[in-house]
Amino acid sequence: MTLSPSERRREIVNLVMARKTVALDDLAAHLGVSRMTVHRDLDLLEERGLLRKERGGATAESSLLFESNFHYRMQNDLAEKHALARAARALVEPGSVIMIDDSTTTLLLAEELEAIEFVTVITNSLAVCEKLRAHSNVKLVLSGGSYNQNLQAFYGLICEQSIAKLRADWAFLSASSIIGLSLYHQDQEVVRMKRALMAAAERRALLVTHSKFHTRALNHFGELSEFDRIFIDDGLDADSAAKLRQAGIAFELVHGQNTTRTETK
Repeated sequence: MTLSPSERRREIVNLVMARKTVALDDLAAHLGVSRMTVHRDLDLLEERGLLRKERGGATAESSLLFESNFHYRMQNDLAEKHALARAARALVEPGSVIMIDDSTTTLLLAEELEAIEFVTVITNSLAVCEKLRAHSNVKLVLSGGSYNQNLQAFYGLICEQSIAKLRADWAFLSASSIIGLSLYHQDQEVVRMKRALMAAAERRALLVTHSKFHTRALNHFGELSEFDRIFIDDGLDADSAAKLRQAGIAFELVHGQNTTRTETK
């Protein structure tokens, strides 16, 4: 049965997300179309931010300039992200006003808020909004702005200005990459949004999986020293942990059973 162009592209995205990287020849053979047709499909899908075209094929993995598709990132390090969210939840007290960014790591914090007596959540993330909109104990404030389907969140001037007019007890953020003691992201609009959240909160918490110490992104958006609490899963390698301790960065290693150990210089 011949697939329509939209069905074919959906199949390409599904294959790339499942396998992380797929060769162009394999896609052509699987779909029963020419290499040129696959080339055109990959160009379109890359333009939409659904995958990254590379020599000889396509990948779902991020690069300096490309942030992976939201749904692909949700599949990665899921157990670690849940553990980080459970650990960070202890910071949220009844009656708190918190900000949650657009990352798939902090998204899981939304699942931990159901038992907290009244909490206000400010976010630019549509995914966070979808998780919390039916919770009677949560007052939701959505930033608005220009919607990005690939990242499932809002950005731009309206987003940044609305966040700047608000205040919160805590801002919960993540990062695409940690290089040395600095935080990075691929997209400048995401960087500006994260800076707006950081500026609007009394205190800031960073939730990152150990994999972020081995990835790269183009745009600097902050320093580890700007955060009051830093949660990292216990897969962090010894060299990276030693560098943080040597720099005097306090961080909490989060284990799968939601126990933490604070690391300092």
